[in-house]
Amino acid sequence: MADNDLQIVFPESDDVQTCPKCKTANPLESNFCLNCGSRLLTPSRSGLKWSWIIFVVICAVGFIYYYYFRVLQLEPRQEAPIQISPAEIPAPRKAEVEPLPSATSPPKDEAVSVNSTAESSIPVGLVLIKDISGKVIKEIPVVIIGGGWIALPVRACLGGAEWTLKMGPELELNISAGIYNEYDKVGLWRILEDFRIEGPDLRAWVAEEQITWLSLTPQDTPEPVELMNPVVQGQFSEGKLTGDYGEIGVLMQQERVVGWTFGDLVAGAFLWNGDEGRFLQPDTQVDDFYRITFANSREEEITRALAMGTDYSNIERLEVLAGAFRFDPKLSPADTPAHLQKKVVIDYMNKLVETVSTAGFNRELSNIFDAQILIEAADSQLLVSVVQATSQSFGYEEAIDLVDNVADGLPITAAPDARLLAKVYSDLYRNWIAVSLNQGNLSGAWQAYRLGGRKLPEDMNIHLMGVELALAENNWVLAEEILAMMEYPASFNDKIRNLQSQISDVKAQEGKIVINFAPGSRQIPLTAVLNRSSNQKFIVDTGASMVTIPSSTARELGLIVDDRSPVRRVFTAGGVKYAPEITLNSITVEGWEVDNVKALVLDIPNQPEWGLLGLNYLQRFRMDVNTLEGVLMLEPR
Repeated sequence: MADNDLQIVFPESDDVQTCPKCKTANPLESNFCLNCGSRLLTPSRSGLKWSWIIFVVICAVGFIYYYYFRVLQLEPRQEAPIQISPAEIPAPRKAEVEPLPSATSPPKDEAVSVNSTAESSIPVGLVLIKDISGKVIKEIPVVIIGGGWIALPVRACLGGAEWTLKMGPELELNISAGIYNEYDKVGLWRILEDFRIEGPDLRAWVAEEQITWLSLTPQDTPEPVELMNPVVQGQFSEGKLTGDYGEIGVLMQQERVVGWTFGDLVAGAFLWNGDEGRFLQPDTQVDDFYRITFANSREEEITRALAMGTDYSNIERLEVLAGAFRFDPKLSPADTPAHLQKKVVIDYMNKLVETVSTAGFNRELSNIFDAQILIEAADSQLLVSVVQATSQSFGYEEAIDLVDNVADGLPITAAPDARLLAKVYSDLYRNWIAVSLNQGNLSGAWQAYRLGGRKLPEDMNIHLMGVELALAENNWVLAEEILAMMEYPASFNDKIRNLQSQISDVKAQEGKIVINFAPGSRQIPLTAVLNRSSNQKFIVDTGASMVTIPSSTARELGLIVDDRSPVRRVFTAGGVKYAPEITLNSITVEGWEVDNVKALVLDIPNQPEWGLLGLNYLQRFRMDVNTLEGVLMLEPR
């Protein structure tokens, strides 16, 4: 074959292309027709290119759709959600309620839908706030927005360890987290993310748009309102609505919620400044809110004490309540729930104190309270009760030390408080002096008098007790000096005249032996010193001719009684007896000493420790007996 001869190459496959001019079949790879040489039309690949572009665009649109509705919206809407009408939601009760029993919750990932029409308002539920004991402390009607978000006043949530949203009679959902800012009076909280409640969306308030207010009452219709003087607090703007809108309700713009009113729970209107509802994410757990606002506080300890059941005694309950005042409070007085208010708690403590004190537990009571607790309580009635219990259990000095420590730590700014504190001191010192005087402890009474005088130098009642102490020592000179140190108001006139009369009596008794005995008594007892060494109890007996002493006293004095001792016949109630006669070197009564007094050694039946002070001693004095006043005066002849 020559080089210029045409070589025909057959295709490796059966695919052919037809010449548009001569209709001859040519191999698919040919550019020219083998029969007529015309140029063949090769297949265009542009169609394939556009097919790929269309495919990529469709995939991109599908991916965007999936991301928006499945990722941002989190949960898909159910085709047949459970419908709960707002009419089924129970109205809030005013009285305190017991914790509700656990209710059945819907399966996870199931949406809960509530009808939302103009006539039926928006989805409404009831939030139950429970304390650490499980007791319901607050019931709050709420609206549910954005799939499960709820706005709650911060004040109403304080002290709540568990929050539950009740929808209808059988559905309860836990509220676990939300958005909380310490500068806001309102927080946004969400039910468990596994559930969804259909409701209106949340969006930020727009100042230029008209606002409508909608009550939670189903039959109410939206009302146009105006907001006055809004102030940005944090994520909310707080203002006041024109008109009377003192109920719980929502503020709306373009059928979306932008704010709330909470009636008596917190005054004013609160407009949302944050992100739209679909972009919200919780930043605070309910447990963290409780820890930040309430845990390890005085209010929490008081809650524990109030939750103590009947298994605990009043002393145990009082001990926990008092111990709460060792903790700092976390809540301001305005935010403190009514049952945890300081005055309410202290009134309850005072009732417990009165109960345990009446039952005789003063020592246990005084052991519970110390100066720190009383300073924090700052209650006058509680202070007086604890001081009285302390004085009875541990003495007046201990009680006065307690008052000193409380007074040092307690800022006394009001005059009534200062007067009360002075009265507490005055009562303690006067009782201390009186008790010591009645017990015959004159040195202890003088010590209490001097301390009280230094603490309360202007206290006239304490000052006049010094006159009484001087009179008890028959020192009328000192009594007159103390009485003349002060000028007294008219209210003291009767007491001053009485003391002056006593001073005159002591003056008249000067140089006399004065024996005091029980008024109206037929026996006059006294104690004398025999031979300047031994105390002997005597009964003054004008019917006895001689002094008698017991045989035990004679032995104590070392007197010799034997057959050589003179014997005298004595007539007694038991008959005639013979008693030996001895001579006493001295008998000293109230500082007056009489020498060489004869006496009989004789034991008085049924009173072997007593002796008789007979006429051989008494005849040395002029006697003046006043049985009505119980005074015997012996004036030496």
